[in-house]
Amino acid sequence: MSGVPVASASQDRLASVLIRMIALIVALALAGLLPLLQQANAQETADWTGANWNGVWDTKWRGGGAEITFEQTGADVKGVYPLYNGRIEAKAEGGNLVGRWFEGDRQGAFLFVQSPDGESFMGRFETATAEWWTGVRVSAVEDIRVDQTSPMTTMRSFLQAMNESGADNVPRATGGGMGLAARAAGLVDVAEADRGGLNMPDYTKLLFNVIDNATFRLWSLPHDAIAGDEVRAKLQQYGTNVFFDVTFRRRQSEWFIVGPPSGLLQAKLAEFQAARGEAVDWVDDPAKLASPRDTFKVLLSGVTEAGNMAQAALNLRDYNPAVRADEAVLLERYLKKVIDRIGYVYWQEIPDDPISNTPYVYFEHPSGNIVVGPVETDSAGTGKGKIWQFTPETLANIRTLYADVEEVPVAPEFAAFASTDPFFATRGLAREISPRLLTRAGPMERWQWWMLGLAVLAGIVFGFIANAVISFFTPSQNRSQRSGFLRVVEWAVRSIFLGLFLLVTLRPLGLPQVVAAPVKAVAWSLIVIGFVPVIWHLIGRIADRYRSMWQVPGYHDTLISLSTGVARVAVLIVAFLLLAEVLAIPYEGVIAGLGIGGLAVALAAQPTLQNFLSGLTLYADRPVSVGDFCKFGGQSGTIEHIGMRSTRIRSPDRTIISVPNSDFAGMQIENYAHRDRTRFATTLQLRYETTPDQLRYTLAELRKLLIAHPRVIDDPCHVRFIGFGPYSLDIEVSTYIMTADGSEFLAIREDILLSIINIMDDAGTQFAFPSQLEYTAADLPADEEKRIAAEKRVRDWREAENLPFPDFSQIEKLALNNTHAYPPQGSAQYHEMKPAPTSTAAGATREKLRWSLPWKKGA
Repeated sequence: MSGVPVASASQDRLASVLIRMIALIVALALAGLLPLLQQANAQETADWTGANWNGVWDTKWRGGGAEITFEQTGADVKGVYPLYNGRIEAKAEGGNLVGRWFEGDRQGAFLFVQSPDGESFMGRFETATAEWWTGVRVSAVEDIRVDQTSPMTTMRSFLQAMNESGADNVPRATGGGMGLAARAAGLVDVAEADRGGLNMPDYTKLLFNVIDNATFRLWSLPHDAIAGDEVRAKLQQYGTNVFFDVTFRRRQSEWFIVGPPSGLLQAKLAEFQAARGEAVDWVDDPAKLASPRDTFKVLLSGVTEAGNMAQAALNLRDYNPAVRADEAVLLERYLKKVIDRIGYVYWQEIPDDPISNTPYVYFEHPSGNIVVGPVETDSAGTGKGKIWQFTPETLANIRTLYADVEEVPVAPEFAAFASTDPFFATRGLAREISPRLLTRAGPMERWQWWMLGLAVLAGIVFGFIANAVISFFTPSQNRSQRSGFLRVVEWAVRSIFLGLFLLVTLRPLGLPQVVAAPVKAVAWSLIVIGFVPVIWHLIGRIADRYRSMWQVPGYHDTLISLSTGVARVAVLIVAFLLLAEVLAIPYEGVIAGLGIGGLAVALAAQPTLQNFLSGLTLYADRPVSVGDFCKFGGQSGTIEHIGMRSTRIRSPDRTIISVPNSDFAGMQIENYAHRDRTRFATTLQLRYETTPDQLRYTLAELRKLLIAHPRVIDDPCHVRFIGFGPYSLDIEVSTYIMTADGSEFLAIREDILLSIINIMDDAGTQFAFPSQLEYTAADLPADEEKRIAAEKRVRDWREAENLPFPDFSQIEKLALNNTHAYPPQGSAQYHEMKPAPTSTAAGATREKLRWSLPWKKGA
């Protein structure tokens, strides 16, 4: 019976893994479906080239345009364009459409001629005034065509070619700038003498710069029936009284711009610039946004690629800073998409006056207008200035405006430059699936809600799949036995994947800020919350790994502890800054406030900062390391941990003493772990009844003891009679024992002290005690024989001239060296010391010393 649950658990686990794999396959299949559907849709669009008038057309005429919906029944064609409450009644005659247009009480005749590919048409209305009317069915590439049928069309062709060539330092992404400039130069009639030595491209650009300083409507130029072959027009600079007279000349039914002498053009350019208060050598810089024309230039030049500096042309004051950058990119695209459908933008028709404060209305629509207005701003800290930006009202209505004009095809001039954005591609796919998906449900369209839900589901599914992969490559074990690190990783992976999927879908979904702001905040919070515990645990595991590389961590453990603490604090700070950035928390102001109130903050944080710096000092100076036994401030113990704030010490009582690093670093620390030997020092106090010879005997025997002891350093080794105490004769014993271990030192010191007691007993003397005594004859030493024997030995030394004062001879030191039995006889560790064999060199040394001593008479 016990095997049944195990088998069941294995099957459940296998089923779970299979389900996750199937979900992954389905998700990948769905992810690959979008490009295929887009390709199919593009192919279908490309194949649809029916030569009929059915459908929606984006049309333009001089000074206006509208979206027209045609319905064709046989040869009868009817159309409506609600923007002007207009309608069309016409008949199709092959590739031509002939009929009349009606706008209330106004009406007129027109002729449209469809292009061979059926994608666009070119027409005229009111032929007496030579007004044109063009339209495009889909986004089709149309070359810039030259029309010289009137002064107006010639100027229009000249400006379009020069604008697209980038002659004003603002590229329109057309490409072929040199060719376009050459095409524009072909529209200029100028004598070689009037060019003043300039080549034709340079002269054409000079002429364009002069015309570009004027602001005028193209339809105001002569375009009706013109008597004669020359006509003049005045081009006025916006906001000033400066004019430029331009002359048009007809040759063989084609109109050309007559080029004035180059000197006259340069003088006129200087006059235009002086009227604006600009230097003669002033270079146009649209990035300054000094006029509505600059704003349009920045938008249309910046959006053509990835949308960079064009964000500056948008007044985003009403948008949450957390999603402002994402919203700006999308709003740029919306504006560009709408402008693509309005018609070609001639810079010269947009005001360039930086002084004016009147907002410029570029396009009017019931769903919202496109307006550029002045904005007061600081100019790099030098004071207040003024720039022109698309107004907040324009940006607030641009989504609704695009939804209303979305059906209008891109203007022919813009068809080649219409960009493909992920959001609009996704929205187009949703529309292909079902137009009902584009209906609004709250702040978003239905397809956006569906895609947001799918993104959440996909993030959860991929999180479980990633956990399954991690579990597959880790040893199988019960969940209760899994390490805490693996459990943290599992939840972190789920959180990170969900956050990443939400972030990835923000741009293609094009969510409005009311939804995008919380979604982005949640996404980044999930990612940060997922990464922080994983990195926190990884730092700890790396620290443990490095600790295990040394048998005794010591000095390295101090560095590892400090580095671990600093790394974890850095992780928390970075996580806080990321969340503050995403949630639009003004942490910059907090940091600036810390600078203003830095004194108070510094005083409040002084203990913490001192402790941290003291920890670094302990690491760099190394007075102690982990594992060292030390004495500090009247206490002692073994160092167990040196952290960022405090040092923990294990006392001899096995308690933990926690000392702040700043206090510990300022103490006098005695580190016992770094000593190479242990000092032995004591003072022997003998009774005053001790005779001088007894004292000499005691001193000699004590010196013999220390010299003979194998664990006592020979030098320095002092045994001296140092003075007369209040109640004793004082002998100072000072030397070093060859050990750094405390327990071993206690054993050796015990042996030496016991040997001293034996010497004192042999000498027949006694230790003195603090007291006041009255001595009588009965208090004399009881062992008279030992006294007599000791004194006799000293007399023998004296008679033999071998008195060991002030020290023993070198020969006697060599003979006494290492002759003391230690450990003593009877000890469990006793081993009888065998005298070292006397080498020939040692014997020669003794003989040399013996004959070199002058007091050894007759030796």
